[in-house]
Amino acid sequence: MVCIVTCAACATGQYTPLVGADKDEVEQLKENVYRVEYRVSSFSSQAQLDAYLRRRCAELTLREGYDFFHLAQRADVLALSRRTSMTVTMYKGMKPVGADDVYDAKEVLAAPVAVPNRD
Repeated sequence: MVCIVTCAACATGQYTPLVGADKDEVEQLKENVYRVEYRVSSFSSQAQLDAYLRRRCAELTLREGYDFFHLAQRADVLALSRRTSMTVTMYKGMKPVGADDVYDAKEVLAAPVAVPNRD
């Protein structure tokens, strides 16, 4: 019974908020630049991992007093778990002009947490 519950939890991939993150998952590189990593089980889809990573970055952006963030320098690892890290640059005030790939942290957090596909 315990094995079944444990495996089911791995397969569903629960979101872990920034508060529960390990120290090695968030590293400050500059005043408004961080390296953020998110890990899920290898059973989770890349789309689910990406949604969780964006949510983690949005939480960090608001916690640090910024409004918008941009993701760059992606690094993916797939082994016993699926892991992605990205460099996050944060901005205050108005969304940078001409930046289509900048996320509004409040909008990201207002969206429901992605649920895994049941293919």
